[in-house]
Amino acid sequence: MKQIINLGAETVAFVRIRMEEILAENPQNISRVEFNVKEVKDQVFHLFYDYQVCRGWPHVAENTANILGYEHRSINKMLKRKSPKNE
Repeated sequence: MKQIINLGAETVAFVRIRMEEILAENPQNISRVEFNVKEVKDQVFHLFYDYQVCRGWPHVAENTANILGYEHRSINKMLKRKSPKNE
């Protein structure tokens, strides 16, 4: 049986741990936190997409859509946006 690795759950667990470390029990620490979800989403998209492209793997758009839970046509829209590494 194929094991599915849920990186989303791992990411949430990591963010929870870091949030507890940073915020602790001090509400003033909230001003130290920045988390731009849209930027992170774009970076994660490009991590998966570019990883496959650099290795010449087939069906990159389809694989990326399946991994990230997007429809295939959404991948083309995301590719048209500026890549975070080019900023």
